[in-house]
Amino acid sequence: MRLLIADDDDYTREGLSESIDFEKFGIQEVFLACDGAEALKLAALKKPDIVLTDVRMPKLNGIEFAEKLAETSPGCQLLFMSGYMDVEYLKSAIKLSAVEYIEKPLKLAEVEQAILKSVLSIQSKQKQTAVLNQKNELERQRLVGLLRNTGADQDTIKELCQETGFPLGKRYVGMIMFSRNEDESSRADLDLINRYWSSNGVMAIGEQLDRYRCFVIAAYDKQDYKRVNYLADLFVRKNETYSIGMGVTANRLEELPESYRLACIAAERSFYYPEIRFYSQQEEREQSKAFFTTLLPKFYKVKEEHPDQLLHWVDTTCSMLRDHEYTDRARIITLFETAALALVGGNQKLLIQLENDYGIRNVEQSLRECRTLDSLEMMMRIICTTYMEEVQESSPYSRLVQDVIGYIAAHYRNPDLDLRTIADQMHLSTAHLGMLFKQETGTSIKQYISDYRIGLAKKLVMSEHYKMNTIAELCGYASASYFAKVFKASTDLSPLEYRKKT
Repeated sequence: MRLLIADDDDYTREGLSESIDFEKFGIQEVFLACDGAEALKLAALKKPDIVLTDVRMPKLNGIEFAEKLAETSPGCQLLFMSGYMDVEYLKSAIKLSAVEYIEKPLKLAEVEQAILKSVLSIQSKQKQTAVLNQKNELERQRLVGLLRNTGADQDTIKELCQETGFPLGKRYVGMIMFSRNEDESSRADLDLINRYWSSNGVMAIGEQLDRYRCFVIAAYDKQDYKRVNYLADLFVRKNETYSIGMGVTANRLEELPESYRLACIAAERSFYYPEIRFYSQQEEREQSKAFFTTLLPKFYKVKEEHPDQLLHWVDTTCSMLRDHEYTDRARIITLFETAALALVGGNQKLLIQLENDYGIRNVEQSLRECRTLDSLEMMMRIICTTYMEEVQESSPYSRLVQDVIGYIAAHYRNPDLDLRTIADQMHLSTAHLGMLFKQETGTSIKQYISDYRIGLAKKLVMSEHYKMNTIAELCGYASASYFAKVFKASTDLSPLEYRKKT
């Protein structure tokens, strides 16, 4: 807090300044003025919280000074000092809401008591203001939440607009303002964002969506659209760790859900283009999902058939995602999580190696924390490289059995794949190949093919993105009904029951 002492008597002014321990009252700065005019200038410059002023002063007396001060600093606490207990002065002091009227000659204890009373009054008002501001901020965030959702009650929205002072009848634009900093302690600062728009004369309200993202709605007049865009761009240039996804103009409050949706899509482009800071709305592409459904089966095929090509799978997959600008980031991360777990699983040796060499303690969490496709690709390359090194060191099978396993991995989608087909490929008799394979693996080729297909089917069934007839085709079953029969015989559950259980 700050305190101003105004008195033309040097002894009184300096004596108070030196005799009172202001810090114990929470007052950090004390300013001194020798007359009313100087006091007014100091008050305008320093903005004191408390003013202790003499009534009788040259140039401006205490009452005149206080009247002018009330116009510019109505919340300032006034303490009057006077040796003249004049009724008119008392009336003026009361009219100006003076906290105390202290009679001269001053008693230090009375002055300190008056200062304490002022400090407590200020603290009480600050607490009330903080509670009110907090309530108002919660109401603003509630309003933003309603405005971004389709079907919200319009009467409730209008009531909240009135309570929070958010204007009706304007134009609006929704923005996703987000922190690009991947540091664990980083967070999008909604207070900083609100202050920025307020300081630039734009009425804006925001909601914290998650740790990194805020949704902000700016209200403006028709002619100010370019200025709002300019200010948004200026924000990211001044705040280097932030980016903005800009939605489209909403001519009415009811159109804000669409502005929010398009702002989210614009912001998602940062996943592919992290070097850009300001993302405006682009023409929406028709999202092709056909290519995406093939990525995981291709991964399993590469894993079993040619694990040395896993890095190539990562490269081509990420290249396809960039080409399509596939916007469902959560689904992309789930794809890589599934692939990573298939590689690492419960292999403690691999987990320990990933932690020791790269500091990766939790594979799933590390992938989820990737904010860009570049970082996701780098993480997957690390996991694949570690896995390939392990495979090279630990294969227990002969070259012939490895070739059989590789052939099965390459042709399991063929419903007619069997021992004879594989034996012809290896130029061996069925009896001899079957015996060699069982000696090394402990199972027959027929059972291995069945287990391979069921193992792949289980993984695909757990993903809600695949229909049962698609899974049957991808796993080499002649029909969806036959697939369901074999799956139930293996797991005691139908594919749908298995999906729900897992």
